[in-house]
Amino acid sequence: MSARAVLRYRIVAVVLVHALLSAAAWLGAFYLRLDERLTEDPARGAGFLVSCLELMPWVVAARLVTFGFFGLFQGLWRYVSVTDLVNLAKALLAGSVLYTLGILLAGHELRPVTVLIIEPILCATLVGGIRFVIRTYREAFAPAREGARRVLIVGAGDAGEMVVREMRTQVHLGFSPVGFIDDDTRKQGAKIHGLPVLGRVDDVRAVVAKTLAEEIIVAVPSASGEQYRRILDQCDSTGVRLRRLPRRMADVVRLAELRDVAFEDLLDRDPVEVDLESLRGAVTGKVVLVTGAGGSIGSEVVRQVVPLGPRLVVAVDRAESALYFLERDLLVNSADANVLIRIADCQDPVAMRRLFAAVDPDFVIHAAAYKHVPLMEAHPVEAVCNNVAATLLLGEISIEHGVERFLLISSDKAVRPTNVMGTTKRAAELALQSLGGQGTQFIAVRFGNVLGSDGSVVPLFRKQIKRGGPVTVTHRDVVRFFMTIPEAVGLVLQAGVMGSGGEVFHLDMGRPVRVLELAERLIQLHGFRPYEDIEIRFTGLRPGEKMHEELLIDGENVCPTSHSRIHALVCGEQDREAIRRRVDDLLGAASHGEGAVIVSLAALVPEYRPNNDRFTRILEAQRDQPSGHRAAR
Repeated sequence: MSARAVLRYRIVAVVLVHALLSAAAWLGAFYLRLDERLTEDPARGAGFLVSCLELMPWVVAARLVTFGFFGLFQGLWRYVSVTDLVNLAKALLAGSVLYTLGILLAGHELRPVTVLIIEPILCATLVGGIRFVIRTYREAFAPAREGARRVLIVGAGDAGEMVVREMRTQVHLGFSPVGFIDDDTRKQGAKIHGLPVLGRVDDVRAVVAKTLAEEIIVAVPSASGEQYRRILDQCDSTGVRLRRLPRRMADVVRLAELRDVAFEDLLDRDPVEVDLESLRGAVTGKVVLVTGAGGSIGSEVVRQVVPLGPRLVVAVDRAESALYFLERDLLVNSADANVLIRIADCQDPVAMRRLFAAVDPDFVIHAAAYKHVPLMEAHPVEAVCNNVAATLLLGEISIEHGVERFLLISSDKAVRPTNVMGTTKRAAELALQSLGGQGTQFIAVRFGNVLGSDGSVVPLFRKQIKRGGPVTVTHRDVVRFFMTIPEAVGLVLQAGVMGSGGEVFHLDMGRPVRVLELAERLIQLHGFRPYEDIEIRFTGLRPGEKMHEELLIDGENVCPTSHSRIHALVCGEQDREAIRRRVDDLLGAASHGEGAVIVSLAALVPEYRPNNDRFTRILEAQRDQPSGHRAAR
């Protein structure tokens, strides 16, 4: 039998049940009102019974019409809720008014009148009662699915109550709740849906051992990073899976929305708030061109820009596979978006000018860059060509085509750089500043490491954990700033639309995190014990790496902006012509090899102090040369 036929038969059955319950309520109302009269005066009682049966079709018909109008035939009774009760009350009131008017307009006498009060009460009891009987059976007496996972719930509040209710109605999902954990002393020993509150968060390990729980669900949507860390520390070595509800939860819990607790949940940081109206004002109806659109940052930029109503989003990258996956994702999640996918190299002036002429962008977001520090130490010429030359080329073409706004996504490694990657990002900032005042507003935004990005240590650590270790950390004291991809991109876009040209913004990245702590927490989140189940091995800082990242350069004044998480850096007066000469020298040096490139980088970015013996020797040799002699170009 087809699904449509089953649905049709079900609705017919539901309508018949409602008709029978409505008839029973009408008969019951007459019986309760006339019980004594039926015994004392059978003839008169019989007359009332005839009147009752004559009027019954009117009552049943009115009830069925209003029940159908208020959707009582469509709901699944095992999921009955307060909303269903409200709709039932509306249907009963409307039905009573409808059949009363019908009976009176047809000229029938309605006696006794008190039946009109008793009948809706009985009808509500029968129609609502059958729903709650079925729901109660499902929640209290339905057998647990064989092999169901024993679940301990952290949070004995509204969310926790809804989790238990959903588990008992969605038996096929295979959850078997065993109890609650809550820090509220008033709830200790209490029961919710028959399940006890077994202790506080600090008691998790003992409660897991006592209940043989296989999974812990944190049903506290507003839980802080400290709370997650406490739970995780208590769960250490228990082997249980730790999952949580979404932070922004609706009135109904959906167990399908549960997800594993991730490292970003452990960070004590307020949620990032973005002024969507200002973003829409800057993007709606515009053509937005995003370079590096296949990368983790660039692809998220595209995803966040699409809902803002641009006329066209142009996603550019030279990585074919990355663009293919972005296109597939947009077809599924943003099918109506007007996105143009283009494979092109930002270093190619012919391709870039052809693309700009074809799409005429209003807003350029330049995310394309080489970002891996050790690789760029080995390939400084390629770093200059991709990070500096391509940025300058796109800036010049933007001026030629009257682009309103150009946003460069920079890096915290541009501050007092010790590596080629960071130095080239600072050089890119300076190259754009040398173009200022020509119609296009050039803005740069610096931020630190992004959790889960292609260049982050998190994917590397996860792969190492899945292989059974070891997890490799460069140094036990190395510290980094971290931010999630969506919040970093949201703040980058916010900064990009608030600048008026020439600014360098930096983002409040929250508290710095020891990379060792990150590795330990990730191992715990995978259900293992650091140093016991999974080894952590220290490999030493790689060439160009710092112990601590920074977001400011000496001489830069920090000014607040309209957003508490975004700060503007005000540099001193810049000699644009001098900067441009040094940028041109750097680009010319790229054709003479890495020695010339390192010397030119140091001339353009005086604060560059390479943490790389090879490059340090190059600069020392340059300083030791007699005046007038410079490295070959």
